Amino acid sequence: MTVDRGVDIDSSTLHGRGAISSELITKISRCIEDRIEHAPLGRTASRSQMDSALNGSITADGLGEAEAWRRFVDGVTANTVGLDSERFLAFIPVSPSAAGVWMDALLGAMTFSAESWLEAAGAVAAENQTLRWLADVLGMPESAGGCFMSGGSIGNLSALAVARDQATGRRMVAVADTAHASVFNSLHLLGLEAVLIPTTADGRMTAAATALAIKGRTDIGIIIAAGGSTNGGVVDDLAGLADLAETLGAWLHVDAAYGGAAMLVDECRPMFAGIERANSVVIDPHKWLFCPQGSCALLYKNPDLAMAVHRQHGPYLEVLHGDDDDVSWNPSDYGYQLTRRAAGLTLWFALAVHGVRAHEQAVRVGITLARYAVAQLNSVPQVTVLNDPMLSVVLFRRDGWDAAMWRQWAGQLLADGIAFVAPTTWRGETVGRLVFLHPRTPTSVVDQIVASLAE
Repeated sequence: MTVDRGVDIDSSTLHGRGAISSELITKISRCIEDRIEHAPLGRTASRSQMDSALNGSITADGLGEAEAWRRFVDGVTANTVGLDSERFLAFIPVSPSAAGVWMDALLGAMTFSAESWLEAAGAVAAENQTLRWLADVLGMPESAGGCFMSGGSIGNLSALAVARDQATGRRMVAVADTAHASVFNSLHLLGLEAVLIPTTADGRMTAAATALAIKGRTDIGIIIAAGGSTNGGVVDDLAGLADLAETLGAWLHVDAAYGGAAMLVDECRPMFAGIERANSVVIDPHKWLFCPQGSCALLYKNPDLAMAVHRQHGPYLEVLHGDDDDVSWNPSDYGYQLTRRAAGLTLWFALAVHGVRAHEQAVRVGITLARYAVAQLNSVPQVTVLNDPMLSVVLFRRDGWDAAMWRQWAGQLLADGIAFVAPTTWRGETVGRLVFLHPRTPTSVVDQIVASLAE
């Protein structure tokens, strides 16, 4: 069979089987395999160090494979903290499964144009199957649907854009004083204004406090709750807030980007009661569902409302919008993202390979590690644990430490290769924070961290 190579020009430099050598392909493949086996903690570097390592990387004729690869390994990788390391216990880690990593690599090669059913029926159908599974986990109705996006920030923005249009001119939003930064950024971009709700001592946003804060107001069109807050791992009073939203005729959005996966664990499900009544929910599979970076599941109770906001039109796009619902489910109709990666396929493939039970067991490890950390921290006289973890975030105080001492402590742990941690602020005080997601984090890491606090 003769393959038509198109226009008769020399394109061998960038494309085709011989564009890079088999030796480089082997190096890349082995690097992926090594990363799956063990993701190093890594390190950070100064600007001058990075300038020295990377200066002159981009030239007219290229450096060649050997030097380019050396700069990637010695300059880029070596000076980057491993978000996927079992010792990364700051912010919200990523611990992608082997199946997810390999599928993500394959998606990079296949480049599915996954904004529409017309272009990617197979990919969209698999993603929708995964969204249906997530909706069932949450208990949302059969009508629920949505799309996968690149992360919780754009998921929150997309959901709140729909909420704004349903708020019928009411521009005020009831939101906890502990809500994720992306929520406040979304409100700013959308021309909405927050009414800050003071949270309880344990960080929860309750219906009682919300009702008191908005008493007498008629301009509340949206309530935003957390299904596992990023800073404290707290699940808000979702059932009470759902009742209040119904009373007000307001849209209830639940940001469960981090914590929603805990609903796979039977003993955690009761604390999420009420999430099934939300108008929109986001969950990030790249957080606690063990997918590579770049995936957010955005679900609506009524997807048609989202389509009215997000469907894009143009002379070259109308062909995507068919009349048959069976073949016209376009992910780009449900969020602010036209060109998109088929981000849901990494979760779909991992579920297809390993099943739901394996994911539930992996989620449970993070909860168990958090409880272990609390027990170990309680053994140190100078340390006070500040929360009874609802999920997998642990907050604690160390007597006599100020913000500078916390930063010094965190920097030393990284320099010693023990762990990457980051202090946070809780009730106006700088405190320690550990978050456990990686199912391969050994208890010995916790022991080393606790020992450093006792010194």
